[in-house]
Amino acid sequence: MSAHPPESEHDVVTSLGFQDQESGEFGKSVPQALHESVARTATEQITHKWQWIFGFGVFLSCVALLAQYVWFHSVDVVQDLPTMRSEMELFCQGTGCRIPLRRDPTRIRIIDRDVRAHPEYKNALLVSASVVNTLSYVQPFPHMRLMLFDVNGRIIAARIFKPIEYLDSDIDLAGGMGVNEPIQVVLGILAREEAAASFEFTFL
Repeated sequence: MSAHPPESEHDVVTSLGFQDQESGEFGKSVPQALHESVARTATEQITHKWQWIFGFGVFLSCVALLAQYVWFHSVDVVQDLPTMRSEMELFCQGTGCRIPLRRDPTRIRIIDRDVRAHPEYKNALLVSASVVNTLSYVQPFPHMRLMLFDVNGRIIAARIFKPIEYLDSDIDLAGGMGVNEPIQVVLGILAREEAAASFEFTFL
């Protein structure tokens, strides 16, 4: 039985040297791969973090722009989206913007009235009345139209009055008409007392 000849010393050294070289390269490549993987993961995390920060910044900017638009156009928003009124009232309470009061002139009632000759002007009448807001919330003071009729029902005088023209100067116009609070109004109109048989108020 033949035996393999013993490997020469040179072959053994060469073989061992090759194995050592492979082992060395493999040993060096593993830490390098791990380092690259860790670096890549860290870079991805930083990139993701900055993307999140950028996205959140864009979101805040959009919210700020929307808030500015609503603040400067609060009246238009309430008129175009009346169902958002409650939310707009809360928004304006916190930011100081103003929205118009809800109004329904048909819910204003006259509870007392009187017509007499004007004490200071000839051929003029002084009309006084007490009006009340029957709504469950404050509403703006309306414009008031006064029409006078003769005995035949023909209009002999008519005029539309602004709130500033028929209210006392100490009344807060911006505050509006309180709920069930009588308001005294005084109107002056050119017309002869003997010609006026009746009159009519209309709230606009």
